[in-house]
Amino acid sequence: MFSILLYIMLPVVYILHDLEEMFMRRKWEKKYFDETVKNHPKVKSVLSTLKGLNQLEYGIVVFEQFLFLTIAVVWGTYADPMPMCALFWGFGLHLFIHILHTVFLRLYFPGVISSLLLIPYFAFGVHDLLQQYTLAENIIMAVGGLAVIALNLTLMYWLMKKFSDLE
Repeated sequence: MFSILLYIMLPVVYILHDLEEMFMRRKWEKKYFDETVKNHPKVKSVLSTLKGLNQLEYGIVVFEQFLFLTIAVVWGTYADPMPMCALFWGFGLHLFIHILHTVFLRLYFPGVISSLLLIPYFAFGVHDLLQQYTLAENIIMAVGGLAVIALNLTLMYWLMKKFSDLE
C-alpha cells in the first residue's frame, strides 16, 4: 500500500518542485543569467530557451507535464505500472540534475531546494523499485523515463516558442 502511494503522489510532488522553479526563475535570471552564460557558454542555448518563456508559457509546460504524469499514474495504477515507474525514475534523475547544476555552477539554481527536500521521497521509491524489478529493468526504466521527460520538455519548450513567435 505504501509503495503505491509513492507513485500516486508523483504529480503532486512534481507540482511542488516546479512551483519553486516557477517562482524563483525570474529572480535567478536577473541575478545570475549573464554571469552564468559568460562563465559557462555551453549552457547558453538551454538557459536562453527557458528565459524566453513568459510565466504563462512556462505554466502551460508545467501543467502539461502534470497531466502527463497524472495519466501515467492512472495508467500505472489500473494497467501497466512500468511507464509510471519509468517516469518516477525520470523525475528523480531530474531532481539530481538540479543538484548537479547547483554544484557545477556554484550557485543557487531554481528547483534545488525542493530537489534536496525530495531526496528521501525518491530514495524510498528507488528502494521499492529495486525490490520489485531487476537491476536491468530499473536501468531501462531510468534511462527511458529520463529520455521521455527530456523529449517532452523539449517539445513543449519548442511549441511555446512557436506559439509566442505567432504573436
